[in-house]
Amino acid sequence: MGQQTRRVAAAAAAQPHVAEAIQAWADDFSRGRLGARGLLRRGFGLQPRYMTHARKTRLLRKEDYERLTHLDVLQKLMFFAESNPSPAVAEAVLSIAAIGLEGSFLDRTAFEIRELGHWTLARMKNQGVWFQLLRAAAGERVPVFDELRKKKEADEAVSIGPARRVAALRLLGQRGLPVFRSTLEAALVDTDPRVRLAAAESIRRPWREPTIRRVGLVLQRERHPVVSQALVRLLFKMLKYPPKTMTPATRESIVRAASTQLGKAGWRTDMDLLDLVEAYPQKSAIPRLIEALDLTINNPDALISAVNKRASPLLRQRAGALLRAMTGSLVPIEDAQAWREFWAKEQNNIVVPRHLAKKDPNGTRTQFFGVPVTGTSIAFLIDTSGSMDSPPAKNGPITGLRRTRMARTRLEAAKEQLVLATQVMAPESQYYLLTFADNARTWTRTPIRPGRNSTRLLTGLLSRLNARGGTNLYAGLIAALETEGRSYGDDALPKIDELFILSDGDPTTGEVRDTDSICELVQQANNYAKIRINAVFTGTGKGAALLRRLADENGGVFVQR
Repeated sequence: MGQQTRRVAAAAAAQPHVAEAIQAWADDFSRGRLGARGLLRRGFGLQPRYMTHARKTRLLRKEDYERLTHLDVLQKLMFFAESNPSPAVAEAVLSIAAIGLEGSFLDRTAFEIRELGHWTLARMKNQGVWFQLLRAAAGERVPVFDELRKKKEADEAVSIGPARRVAALRLLGQRGLPVFRSTLEAALVDTDPRVRLAAAESIRRPWREPTIRRVGLVLQRERHPVVSQALVRLLFKMLKYPPKTMTPATRESIVRAASTQLGKAGWRTDMDLLDLVEAYPQKSAIPRLIEALDLTINNPDALISAVNKRASPLLRQRAGALLRAMTGSLVPIEDAQAWREFWAKEQNNIVVPRHLAKKDPNGTRTQFFGVPVTGTSIAFLIDTSGSMDSPPAKNGPITGLRRTRMARTRLEAAKEQLVLATQVMAPESQYYLLTFADNARTWTRTPIRPGRNSTRLLTGLLSRLNARGGTNLYAGLIAALETEGRSYGDDALPKIDELFILSDGDPTTGEVRDTDSICELVQQANNYAKIRINAVFTGTGKGAALLRRLADENGGVFVQR
């Protein structure tokens, strides 16, 4: 037997053990039986269950023990899987690509593991693998892997929940083959919102007109706050790059139907709908925009009514600004009744321009370090690391009752600016106080309402803040954006609509410190939350770039003080 033949035979013999080891690794991780970055120990009693199968693969060497982490072992297994694909191996790797989607979706380690599984599958060219993924995306139970298990392990059988379907749909979307299109479109009306969300996020160009019409129709029936957002964004992309066969009349009818969804699926969806209306303005949207000014609209869906009651004032400002741009009227931006009267009288005389001039409504007197506070539920995330005990920059704010005294330290300036901002907040607004140094801390589990009593409460809290330790911005962002425990498609989005971050330097401690990883986390957490993130840099050296990027990528303002 030649050497090549022996290698092929060895790989074939190892395949079922690799599949079992990968699936067992996913099971162990999901059940908390292993830490991905924990070392692989020598003692049999110290090893997680997946090692029972991993040893049979003969991929591990003696020197790997006490040197490799469990994540390193998984990468070894995945490299073999990619080089030796089969439906059974793909079925196991799909469990890796689905890790955390039903639990800690925003956990960084889970995200890293999912990406490893996703790209391992994406690089497999085996036709049987993609047929397997197609069946998984359609929700069919594929017994091929279960057959490899012993009966006594039936309690650890392959999951057929939505997480694996979500992972499979994403892979089909990325591959972009016409044969996958019907499966993706069918998933748009699945009973599970997570599956619908994955389908909306996975449909790629080139668009077909029937697909665009289908998305428009699905949007009209969708009431899940997050799925509806994804559908609006998908529709926006489709109309931006339409097929050559689509006529302006067809596009107008689709936009007209989409605009009827204003007020029906939550204020965050409305914000995305306003982007669509702004890009393709038409007269029929005006009555809907007027209703969007009235945040007391009751929806038959109790969930949507609850979401709309917490609507950000940014929605009202955007809707009012669009009304002015479309009608040319100077009716007060937020006076819904005045707009109704104007529309009843002038609707026959209005000609909506094809392209709207963008205007900033402004109108708030509340500021934090000169940045307008426009939200109604605000979180202030303050750096309390040791460097915040340094003197503020020369162009820092002048504080005090008569604004004639320069703060002695950066932290003192932050405290005084925070008190000044909260004293002039609207009575219906609320705010939270969080800090970060070596770790993050939430000082206000329940929000504070502006007022004389709350000012005393706030000053009492601020008196307890001292500058010490490192700069763990990652931990602060996790706390502020409420990432822990959120699953894929979770409609329990953060309670805030605006975040102010104040810091004086680059991250120096914590699990994640590099700019790309932190911004990626925020993008994942804020994709549908639509939190406006502002950033104030109070340092004098490096450190501004990260804060500037966070603000730029999340609709906020960056200032250096």
